[in-house]
Amino acid sequence: MAIKKLSMVNIVCRRNGLDELIRDLILIGKCEFIDTFLEINEGEFNIGISKEHADEILDMEDIVPIKENKEIKQYTQKLEQTLKDMKYEPKIKTKYMHGEHHFENIKKEIDQLCDDYASQTEDIRRLTENIQTLEELKPLDYMKNIDVDFSKLINLHHFTMKFGYLTREKARKIAQNYENIKAIVLHVGSSEEKEFYMILTPKSLDVEMGRILRSTNFMEIAIPESYLDVPSRMLEQIHEDLHAYKHQLKEVLDNAKHKLNAQSEAIDILYSKLIMEAKMDTIRVKVGATANFAYLSAWVPSEKQDHFEDAFAKHPDILVSYKTSEEVSPLIPVPTRMENNFFFQPFETLVNMYGTPSHNEIDPTSFMGIAYVFLFGAMFGDLGQGLILVLAGLLLKKKVAPEFCGILTRIGVGSMLFGVLYDSFFGYEKVISKFLPGLYYLRPIDNINLVLELAIGIGIFLLYVSFVYSIINKLRIGDIEEGVFGRNGFNGAFLMTCLILVVLNLGFKIVILPSFILYIAIVISMALLVIKLPLTNLILHGRFGFRLEDESDGYYIESGFDVLETLLSTLSNSTSFIRVGAFALNHVGLFIAFQTLADMIGNTGGNILMFFLGNAIIIGLEGLIVFIQGLRLFYYEIFSKYYSGDGVPYMPDKL
Repeated sequence: MAIKKLSMVNIVCRRNGLDELIRDLILIGKCEFIDTFLEINEGEFNIGISKEHADEILDMEDIVPIKENKEIKQYTQKLEQTLKDMKYEPKIKTKYMHGEHHFENIKKEIDQLCDDYASQTEDIRRLTENIQTLEELKPLDYMKNIDVDFSKLINLHHFTMKFGYLTREKARKIAQNYENIKAIVLHVGSSEEKEFYMILTPKSLDVEMGRILRSTNFMEIAIPESYLDVPSRMLEQIHEDLHAYKHQLKEVLDNAKHKLNAQSEAIDILYSKLIMEAKMDTIRVKVGATANFAYLSAWVPSEKQDHFEDAFAKHPDILVSYKTSEEVSPLIPVPTRMENNFFFQPFETLVNMYGTPSHNEIDPTSFMGIAYVFLFGAMFGDLGQGLILVLAGLLLKKKVAPEFCGILTRIGVGSMLFGVLYDSFFGYEKVISKFLPGLYYLRPIDNINLVLELAIGIGIFLLYVSFVYSIINKLRIGDIEEGVFGRNGFNGAFLMTCLILVVLNLGFKIVILPSFILYIAIVISMALLVIKLPLTNLILHGRFGFRLEDESDGYYIESGFDVLETLLSTLSNSTSFIRVGAFALNHVGLFIAFQTLADMIGNTGGNILMFFLGNAIIIGLEGLIVFIQGLRLFYYEIFSKYYSGDGVPYMPDKL
C-alpha cells in the first residue's frame, strides 16, 4: 500500500539482437521505455568506462534514432480488413510471440494469406455493398400504393425529383418555411428519428434548392436505374434480390469460415506476431543505435532486478547498469508506481481523477479508501440498500468498468455497517434491533444534535490526518518552509488546534486552556505564517531575510492575505463535514416522505409501490449525490491540504 521505487536501467546490446531483447522485455511487462536520447543528451547514459567497453563507448559518437517502420501499420490494416471481411476475430496469445521471427517473413505470410482469400473478400465486399444499397431502399415501402413510374419521374425534362430523408428536428424547420421553398415537398413517411420526403423542383432552381437541402442535411437515397419502375414492382424486385444476395453472402462466409477454421491457429500465430511487431516498433523509435550497437533506457521496479537479470542472461554480449531514481537527471520525470492490495486498488481511480501522486509522496489511496467507505456509509447508512449496492457491484463487474464496480461493492459494505448502527433496513427503522436486541443503535432522526456533532468531530480528525500526510510529504523533499511554518504544516495544525479550543471555550464553555494563552498562541502562529520564508532562510542559511532567488516584492502583503485565507479555510474546512450528518438525516427523511405518500394512498398496493419506488429513487439519485459529496470532501477539504497530484503514472510497455 505504497508508492514503490523505480530504477533506471541502461542497456547496450548488439544491433542484431535488439528485436529479441525488446520482445522478451515486453513479455515481462515491467519496463517503461523512455527516449534513450534524454539520457544520452544529459550525459546520464551509464555503461561503465573500461577497456572491455571501449567499442561501445567509441561507437556512441555515431548514434542515431531508429526510424518508425510505417509498413507495420499498413500490413496490420491489410490483415485486419481481410479478417474483418470474413467475420473472423483473431486471438492474441503471448505464447505465439516467443522465439525469433522477422517482419519480412510476417509480410510474406500476410501477402500470401490475403491472396488466398482475395476472391472471397472481393465477393463479400461486393455482396455487402449490394445488400447495403438495397437496405437503404426499404423506405420506398411508404410509396407502395403510389401508381407512378419512377423512371418517368427521374427523367423529367423540366423538373428534378429527389427522394431522401431529414432528421425530425430539421424536418420541423422545413415545415416552418414551406412558403419560402419553390418546390413540391411531399412527406411520405416516418421511421424512428427520420422523416422521408419526395421533392420536385424546377431544373432552373436546382442550384438554389441544392443549397437549401445541404443546409438541412438532406440525405438523398439514390435509386439504381435498373430498379426504376412503379413502387410496388420496385419493392418486389428489391426483396427478391436482397434475399438472393444474403443467401450468396451466407454461402461465401460459410465457405470462408470452413477454410479459416482449418487455418485458425496459423492465423492467430501470424496476428499475434504482427501485434508484437507493432508494439516493438513503438519502442524501437525510442532506441539509439549505431551500425553495431543499440542503446536502451527504461524504468523498472527496483525490487525486480533479479527477475530482469534472468532475462538478460539469455542475451550474450549485453551490458546492463542500474541507477536509482535519485541518480537520474531531474530533467527526466520519475513515474509513479502505485501498488495497493485488493481492497484499496479500486480507489486508485478516484485518486488519479484528482491527479497522480508524485513518486516521492505518500500514496493517499489507503487513507482515501478507508475514509471514503466510512464517509459514504455514514451518509448513506442502510443495511438493505447497502446490500443492493454490493450485489450491483458484483453483478456488473464484467459489463461495467471493474474499478467502478469495485468501489461500489466497498461503499456498499460501508453502507451496510452503518445501516446496522442506524437500525435501518430498506428505510424502515427498528427492524434490525428486533433480531439483534443487545446492540447499541444510533438512529439519526432521534439523535440529530449528536449526529451533527459527530460529523464535525470526524471531519476534524480527518483534517489532522491530512496535516500528518502534508508534514511528511513536505519534509521528505526538504521543504521546511511549508512543512514546519506553512498553513498545512506543523504551524497550520497548531493554529487549527488553537482555534478549535477557542470555539470550545466560547461556544460550549469547555475550558482546556485559558483564553488569553490561546489568543497569544494564535497571534504567534499567524506571525509565523507571515515570516515563514525569512525564518526558513535563518534556519538553513543563518541569515534572517530574503535571498536573491526569493520573490520578495509584495511578500508581506501576500502573506497577510494568506493568513486571512488560512483562518477562513480552517473554520470552513471543519464545518464543511457537517454535511455528513446532514445527509444521514436526509437519508431517513426522504424515506419518511415516501412512507407518508404510501399512507395517503391507503392500500397494500400503494405501500408496495412506494416501497419499491422510494428505495429505487433513494439508491439511484441520493446514492449518486452522496457519492459526489464524498468526493467533494476529499478533493476540496482533504487533498487540497497535502496532495499535489502532479506526478506521472508508471505505464510499463506490455501487451
